Amino acid sequence: MKPEPPPATFRSILAEKNFARLWYGQIISSFGDRFYQFALLYVILGIKQGMDVGKDSARVTFCAMLPGLLFAPLYGWIVDRFSRRWVMFYSDLARAVLTLTILDLWFQSHNLFAVYAIVFLMGAFNGLFIPARQAALPQIVSSRELVTANALISLIGVIANFIGIPIASLIVSIFGARSSFLFNSMGFLASAWCIYHIRTDLSPDRTNAGGADKVSTWRGSLAGWRVLREQRELGALVLVNSAFSFISAMVLITILQQVVLTVDLGSVRTLANYLKEFLGMFAPRPPVFEISILAFGLLMAAIGMGLGLGVAICGASKYWSRSKALPYVALALLGVALLGFSQIQEYLPAVAGAAFMGVLSAFILIPIESRLQNDVDDARRGRVFALRNLCTTVSFLLGLAVNLDGRLLSKLGPSLLIEDVGIAAITMAVLLALTNLAALRSFWSDR
Repeated sequence: MKPEPPPATFRSILAEKNFARLWYGQIISSFGDRFYQFALLYVILGIKQGMDVGKDSARVTFCAMLPGLLFAPLYGWIVDRFSRRWVMFYSDLARAVLTLTILDLWFQSHNLFAVYAIVFLMGAFNGLFIPARQAALPQIVSSRELVTANALISLIGVIANFIGIPIASLIVSIFGARSSFLFNSMGFLASAWCIYHIRTDLSPDRTNAGGADKVSTWRGSLAGWRVLREQRELGALVLVNSAFSFISAMVLITILQQVVLTVDLGSVRTLANYLKEFLGMFAPRPPVFEISILAFGLLMAAIGMGLGLGVAICGASKYWSRSKALPYVALALLGVALLGFSQIQEYLPAVAGAAFMGVLSAFILIPIESRLQNDVDDARRGRVFALRNLCTTVSFLLGLAVNLDGRLLSKLGPSLLIEDVGIAAITMAVLLALTNLAALRSFWSDR
C-alpha cells in the first residue's frame, strides 16, 4: 500500500522553489504597494487638507477598481490563452513604469486628472495579475496543498499590512511621498525578477476544453458562467464572496469616518507625540503625522494581525478549513462583530474589534479560493476567476457607490450605518446558506 504523503505545512510549501519565488516576490511588491497607498493618500487627501477623508478615499478606490468591471472578460481570455508566468511578469513591469510616471505627473506637472488616470491603469494591471496568479497556483502546488498555499498567499497581505503600513506611514511622514513611489516601483521590479525565474510551465492546459468552452471562440468567454451554473455550490460561494466584498466596501467608508469623527483618538495622539520625540533624534526633520491617517493605518494593521491569525488557523486545520459551511458561518459572525463595533467609542477596543474581523475574513476568503482552484479544470480556471473577480468588484463598487457622495453616511451617522451593514451581513449569510443547506454538513476533498 502506497504511504500517504505527509501533510502540507508552511515550511514544506516554501521549500518548493517555484512557489517560494512567487511568494517572496509578492511579499516585496506588497510592501511597495503600502508605500504607494500612503503616498497616494497624502497626494489626494492633501489637496483638501485631510477633509472628507472617507469620501476621497472611496473615490480613489473606485477609480482603481473600475478596470476590473470593464475588462473582466478580457482578463479571463488572456489568462486562459497565454502563459500565466508571462502575464504576471509583464503586468509587474507595466506597474513599475506607471508608478514612476506619478513622480512627473504630480510632483512636476501637478496634473490631478493624470494621477487618477494612472490609478485607473494601475488597477487595470492589478486586475490582470490577480486572476493569473490565482489560476497558476494549482499548477505550482498539488491539490492537497492548496489550502495551505492560499493561506501563505493571504499571509502576504497580513505581513504587508502589519509591518508595511506602519513603516510606510513613518517614511511618508518623514521623507514625503516621492520616495514611496520609488519604493513601490522597485517592489514591482523585484516581483517581476522572481516570476521570471519560475521554472514550472504555467501555460494553461487546454486539452479538456472543447466546443463552446474553447478560449479562442466568442462563446468561450462565457465558460466561467457555465462552470458556476453546472456546479451550483461554487456559484453560491461566489455570491458569499461578493457579499463579503460589498460589506467590506461599506465598512471601509464607515470605519474611516468613525475613526475620524466618533472614536476618541487620544491614545493615537499620545503615540504620535512619542514617535515625534523619538524619531526627532534621527530624522532629518521632525515627522508630521496626520492623526486620522495614522489611526486608520494602525486599524488596518490590526485587521492584518487578525487576518494573520485566521490564516494560521486555516493553514493548520486540514479538516475544518474544508468545511463547506465555514464561509457562511464566518460571514454571519462578521455581521455580529459589526453590530458590536458600531457601539465602540474608544480607539483601543476598536483595534481589538478590527483584529477579530480580520480573523473572520480569513475564514471566508481562503476556503473559497481553495475550493474554486480545486474544483475548476485548468482550461477554464482563468475565466472562472476573472468572473469571480468581476462579481466581487461589482459588489465592492456598489458598496462604494452607495455612499460615494456621503449623503447616506451624513444622514445615518457612522455608528448606525455600521450596525445596518452588520444586519445585512447576517441576513445575506442566512439566505445563501439556506439555498445550499443540504451540502453544508459535508466537507470538500482533493480533486
